[in-house]
Amino acid sequence: MIPIQIQKRFANPGDLERNFMNYIDKANLVVSASKTIALQCLYDCKSVNNFQSVDFFTGAFDPLRTNIEGDFVRPSSEHFLIYGIMASYAESTSDADSADGKFKWVKGFTSSQRFADTPAPPLQNAQVSIEVNSVRYLKFVPTTEFDGELGTKMNGYMFLNTPILWPGQQSLRLTLQTNDQSILFPNVAGEQFVVRFDLFGIGLI
Repeated sequence: MIPIQIQKRFANPGDLERNFMNYIDKANLVVSASKTIALQCLYDCKSVNNFQSVDFFTGAFDPLRTNIEGDFVRPSSEHFLIYGIMASYAESTSDADSADGKFKWVKGFTSSQRFADTPAPPLQNAQVSIEVNSVRYLKFVPTTEFDGELGTKMNGYMFLNTPILWPGQQSLRLTLQTNDQSILFPNVAGEQFVVRFDLFGIGLI
């Protein structure tokens, strides 16, 4: 069966691309004729051991933990319009596996992918913020927003009511933090507690 989104594309070919370019034009961004429009998923993961706050898509660049090429600040004509975010965590990953980028991901932040189950501590009181070029677009969104009441394929996803534009040559910072300076993420000797965020959107590549 053809997904509804694809059926809509068949019925209205070019609409998505035209609307995206209209968004880019109104933002007065540079557009290169050599770029094409494509759906994208960009991810980054970080160890959060013993931290109160961790920033994603910025800082030290590790190609084993992201699919962004070369640098978090992308070329000037590669703009990305984000419409959804997926959160995952890999608990109890050995130091060796973490160093090699080997993780077993669990979507969302609850122990059995159900809202009623106990979240992986202390993620039950953590929150997410996003800023682009120092302008904040999400502020202190509870991590429970990434978990549904049922363990479905959509667990771990949060779709945005208003898309976030990440222009080329500008920085994006996604921050995961506990809601109190005294509360830290887990710290177990010989293990890494790793969190991953995937940004879903449409962009120029």
